[in-house]
Amino acid sequence: MIRRFSDKWFLLSASAALLVIAGGGVYLWKRSTAPPPPKPVAAEPAIPAGAELSFSGIVRARHVVLVPAPTDGTLESMEVGVGMEVFEAQLLGRIKNTLLESSRDAAREEMESAQSRVNHLESGLIAARLEASRTAAEASRARMEFEKAEKLYLRQQMLLREGATAKLVHDKAERGYRLAKADDEAQSQTARQAQDRVETISRDLEAAKRALEEKKGEMERATGDLSGAELLSPVDGVLIGARYKVGEEIPPGLEDLFQIGVDLNELEVGIEPDPRVRTRLRDGLPALVQILEISGDAIHAELRLDEDGKARVEFQTADVTIKPGLNAIVKIKLP
Repeated sequence: MIRRFSDKWFLLSASAALLVIAGGGVYLWKRSTAPPPPKPVAAEPAIPAGAELSFSGIVRARHVVLVPAPTDGTLESMEVGVGMEVFEAQLLGRIKNTLLESSRDAAREEMESAQSRVNHLESGLIAARLEASRTAAEASRARMEFEKAEKLYLRQQMLLREGATAKLVHDKAERGYRLAKADDEAQSQTARQAQDRVETISRDLEAAKRALEEKKGEMERATGDLSGAELLSPVDGVLIGARYKVGEEIPPGLEDLFQIGVDLNELEVGIEPDPRVRTRLRDGLPALVQILEISGDAIHAELRLDEDGKARVEFQTADVTIKPGLNAIVKIKLP
């Protein structure tokens, strides 16, 4: 009985020892494969007051005039490059709009057709007036012949009643009178018809001329719309930007196809200070601007902080060689 108890105790002790050894092995394995703890990050040293900060940026115009696209279409040409000076009413570029060109071509065809009709009617009116003049002369001649024959016939009638003329002479005068009367009526009718034709053509010509004026107006409007696709500078200044390139499609309603800088004695440089630096900046801080492309003294400027987190320095200069697009270094001392 005692031996059985000892054997059981021995087995339990051995099992416990094995569990302890196994657990220790697992712990050592996990410890060996675990990633090393992160090293502590050293805090960046604070920038002392009075430190001079430098920023790079591009000179920009403070005052910009936007040139809208008058129509949609394809930017066919740019007559002025970005950075070049422009003057008021100068051609900046052209937009090709196939619908406007089609309208212009259709208006031209209609105008040319109306002009052709006017020309045809004017030629017809000249011919009709010549014909009316000729027939009027014939009618006048026939009237004179009729009046002469009528007088002779009436005289022969009177003489015949009095027995003072032969019946043969009377009959001859009567035949002449009747022939002259028929000719007078025919020539009068021909003259009236010729004059009616003149009046008809004249009315048609007036209507055609009115139609021609309407077509000319349509042509002028279509040409004006097409001319409106020409982009003209509204002011004197420098072309500082273009939204699209030649050959690209211009969407309808574009308000800023071109940007023109004006009043170029007032300029600015945009900068992007680090957030931890920006909190220490204040609006109106003095700054210096050095134009890299131009050797000369630094220009005094003032810092302006925008609500969107960006910043800029504004300055004035009388140097006409300093234009938008030049590279600049801005220096600011921390307060």
